[in-house]
Amino acid sequence: MSVLELKITLLDTKPSVYRTIHIEKTRSFYDLHVAIQLAFGWQNYHLYEFRINEDIIGENEFDGETDVLESSDILLSQKLIFEKQKCLYTYDFGDNWEHKIELVKFVEPKKTFYPQCVKGAKNAPPEDCGGVWGFEEFKAIMKDKKHPQHKEMKEWNDGLFDEDFFALALVNKAFESFDATLKEFKEHDEDTM
Repeated sequence: MSVLELKITLLDTKPSVYRTIHIEKTRSFYDLHVAIQLAFGWQNYHLYEFRINEDIIGENEFDGETDVLESSDILLSQKLIFEKQKCLYTYDFGDNWEHKIELVKFVEPKKTFYPQCVKGAKNAPPEDCGGVWGFEEFKAIMKDKKHPQHKEMKEWNDGLFDEDFFALALVNKAFESFDATLKEFKEHDEDTM
């Protein structure tokens, strides 16, 4: 069994926000969605989709009436098959967070937990901050203690926001209980349909 090394870069952010993860190729695209949620510190509040070649993979809420392939039915190994291959992941169609996913390489599995984050940079945007434009405005407000909205934004964010903060250990702490989180997310998704 091979493990995929995937670099997931949030598009249009300056400086670049990215995470590099190792994930088993036998996992589904739904599993990858959950891994991305954990890697970026998000809560799975919104819809998502993967676009790879001509395929759209996501949640088919319309009982097969659309061309969306159900993410839990498609394995990564079925679509991600060669190094340097890329696909697009979009999360939250309101904020429209677009990510480029690149299959960096195939990795021999080790005796450890998967998925696992191996690298990353910068703090991810808070959930529901308004997309790339809203994120830039949010960062500017959080840096300026004299800004009229600073106190309100700090409260909304549950504290200050450090743009440079990235803690590999915290992401991997979340990944250690990945299967339990996966089950919890699936139950939540079923309850909201």
